[in-house]
Formats: sequence, C-alpha cells, structure tokens
Amino acid sequence: MAEMEGNEAQLRRIRQWLDRWASGKPPDKRGIILSGPPGVGKTTLARAVANERGWTIIELNASEARNAAAIRRTATRGSQHMSLASFGEGAVADSRTIVLLDEVDHLSGGFAKISEKRIERTISPEKEEFAILKGDSGGKAELLHLLKVTEQPVLMTCNDPMRLWGRGSAWRRNRDRVLRHAENIQFKRVGKLHMRRIAHRVLDGENLSMDPEALEALLEGNPGDLRALIRDLQAAAAVAGEHIDIGVVRSLAQVSERDSQIDVFRALRDIYRSGSGKEASRLLMNSDKDPDQMIAWFAWNNQSVFESKALSRISGAMRLADRALATKYTNRAYRSWYWGSTLPAQAAVSQPLKDPGSDPYLAFPNFLRRGGEAWRTSRVIEALAEESGASRAAVREDLWPNLLAVHDPNLGGDPSDFSLAMRLGLSGEDHLALHGIPKSRREAKKILDAFNEELEHPEESETTDFAPVSSQAANTDQAEPSTDSSSDESADDEESGSTQFSLESF
Repeated sequence: MAEMEGNEAQLRRIRQWLDRWASGKPPDKRGIILSGPPGVGKTTLARAVANERGWTIIELNASEARNAAAIRRTATRGSQHMSLASFGEGAVADSRTIVLLDEVDHLSGGFAKISEKRIERTISPEKEEFAILKGDSGGKAELLHLLKVTEQPVLMTCNDPMRLWGRGSAWRRNRDRVLRHAENIQFKRVGKLHMRRIAHRVLDGENLSMDPEALEALLEGNPGDLRALIRDLQAAAAVAGEHIDIGVVRSLAQVSERDSQIDVFRALRDIYRSGSGKEASRLLMNSDKDPDQMIAWFAWNNQSVFESKALSRISGAMRLADRALATKYTNRAYRSWYWGSTLPAQAAVSQPLKDPGSDPYLAFPNFLRRGGEAWRTSRVIEALAEESGASRAAVREDLWPNLLAVHDPNLGGDPSDFSLAMRLGLSGEDHLALHGIPKSRREAKKILDAFNEELEHPEESETTDFAPVSSQAANTDQAEPSTDSSSDESADDEESGSTQFSLESF
C-alpha cells in the first residue's frame, strides 16, 4: 500500500479499517466497496493488502459464476473460518482471509433471496438436474448475507455503484441495505504528480530513460488512468528501446486515440455549460452512454435546464435526432449515430440556461427505470438470451426496453395479441411479464387460458403469415418503400424510394 499513489484520504480510511481487523476487534461494517473509474488501483489495492500483511485472499471475479451457490461455496464459507496461513511455519499472528469480490456492479438480477434448499442442491447436487442456479441468480442477496455473517474482511470493487443498487424504484432501499454493512469509499482519478512518480518508478525499475518533455506529453493525454500509463510506457519502450524521446511519444499519439469515457452526469453538466457546439459534440462522443441513451438523458434533463420557450425552440432538433437514430433499424446508415448525437448536443448549447449562475440539476430519466422489477425481467431475459445466443446483459440493455415499449398499453400494446410472444418462443407467464401484469391479477388467468389455447391450436387464430427474419432481409430489395404523405421532411427520401436518412431532411 505504501507504493500506491493518489487517493491518500481513501487509503488512510482503508488502513484504519484493516488495523481494526488486525487488532482482533472487527469493525461494525465488515465490508468496503472500492468504487471509482477503471485503472485507479482498486483491485491492485486488495491484492497489495494481502501481500503486505501476509493474509490469504479469496477472489471471485466477473468472469466466474457468481450466483448464490457460487458465492456461498467460495466466499461465505471461506469468511467463516481462520486462514490456513495461521497454522503454517512463520505464520502471522493476526492473519486474516480477505474476501475479494471484483466488479460487483456487474452482478445481474435483484436482491430477491433464493431458497436455502435450491442453494444447497446446487452446491451438492444429488442428481444432475438439481444444479439449477445459473449465471448470477441470487448473487446480490447472498452478497448481502455474506456481509452480515462474515468473520473476515470483505473487499468489493465496482465502477458504478448505481448498477449494484439497480435501476428500479427500490434502488435507494437496496443501497441502504448494503451500506448498513459496508462502507463505500470513492476512488478518483490521480493527478499528474502521482502519475509522474509512477512513471519514474517504472522507468528506473526497467533501466529506461525518458526525456522530460516526452514524459509530459505522455501525461498530457492521460485522464488519470494508472493502468493506461503503464501500457503507454510499455508501448513507447517497445518502439524506442532504452531511451524514449518526444518523437516516439508523438508518433504513438498519431496512430492511437485514448479511449477514455466521461461519466454521463459530468458529460451533461459540461455540455450545458460549454457554450460551444464543437466542445459539446466532443464531450458527448466521449461519454459513457451511446447516442440512443444520451438522447433520453437530454430529453429528460432539458426540461429542468431550459425555460419553456427554449424547449420549444429546440424541439425540432430533438425530433430530427430521434428520427435519425431510428434509421438504423431500416438500413445501415451508421451516420445516423452522428446526427443522433450531434443535434441534441448543438441544441443544448443553442439556448440560455434557466439558471446560468449555478450548476444544472441533473437526474436519471425516470422512464428508463421502467420494467426493472425482478418478477418481470428475470424469466423473460433468460429465455431471450438463450433463444438468441446473446448475453443477458445485452438483452437487458438493448432488447428489453424495446419490447416493453411494444407492449406498453399507452402505445397500443394489447395483452390479447400473442403474436410476438409466440414468435419469440416465450411462455404465457413471459407474455404477462412483458405487459406488466402479475399472475395474481384476475385478468391474468383469462389471458393465460387464451394463450395456452392458441398455443394448442395456432392455425385457428393465426391471421398473418410471419416470414422468418432472414427471408424478410433477403426480400428487402423487392419490397416497396413505405410512404407517409403527412411527413414533409421525408418527401425527398420517399420520391427516390430510399430509406436512407439524408441531409435533405433538415
């Protein structure tokens, strides 16, 4: 830990917490969440602690199964016992076992508990079919249980704590439940002074030399990511040899571009205050949200940032941006992402802010939280992921919001229309979940009966022949372009028979 640079106050708090464990009087909060951007040393810190103090470490990372049974078997049980290192030759008197759960914000699902019977059956299956827990099922609930019962220090790393709490309306309750047993310590990007020290230490250790101006140029393009700094030095040394000069750094900068993302709240705040269309576009393109998501964030936060008159002036640009993004579903006009991101950014700096003297109040769009309930998502997302071959995260992020919109009653969703559920191979319960209808409701039984009847006699209720997606794609050239006489902006596109999003639309 002594070799770590930056975040001094955070490291001091962690040392005090570890000292409590070493003294034999564990702190009230048995866990610590190390949150912050990638590359600032969160995982390295956990390993450094174990190495420095001679403690054993149990590690569970995002590439492994982290359902309730996996965490129970690996982490929870390991947290109940003394370290084996305590009994070895030269053992440390106050030896502990550190439980490291890496990237806990990538744990999917909610905090609903899994029955003890299912957990034990998965850990020690009597028959193969009893190994029923897959993926991250019950992982968050078991994490909470681990924090309550552990007799060993638990370190968790995450980039975005909000992903751990969940997007649903219960995120505050979930946060409070976790923080009752764990402390959240926020790590920040380090400054140039700390990066300079690390760079000199690496150069000395590798018997390399570097011109001061070359080092400053290397640091100039780094947002405070220590991991990226090490890789940059490695790349420069591979090209230059024993001495790195400014020419090598500049040549590397010409052929590579730093992949640094900006947190969405910071990106929006900087965009609204920039007053520059060029700077707004740069900030938006470097944000950690794609244009589809950013337009939702703009649509929501513009209402609190601008007066009504300003909102009406930029509504046309927002509408065109939305239309541009929609074209990716009909063709391969990837430039639609350019217009879908550039137009909202230009709109955001074209009008005066409601209160230019203070920071704008920004909030998570409420309509993006829709459909986060565990009873709606878990079964359907697992079924869709298995059917499509995509990951559950991809289904949840990309497909799920669109399916919810299709089934929204305010947008014409009809619970008695089973065509899409049948097409996707979903069950009746999944169809109810998409419409947000719990099985306990009176109408649910009627819908399920009708669904099962259509499943048994599909030919009686089928009125439309659905061609496979591949057939539809193959017949695109023969299909007549759709027209909409009420849309003046798309007239040029319609006359040419093209579905391409064109500049003439503006």
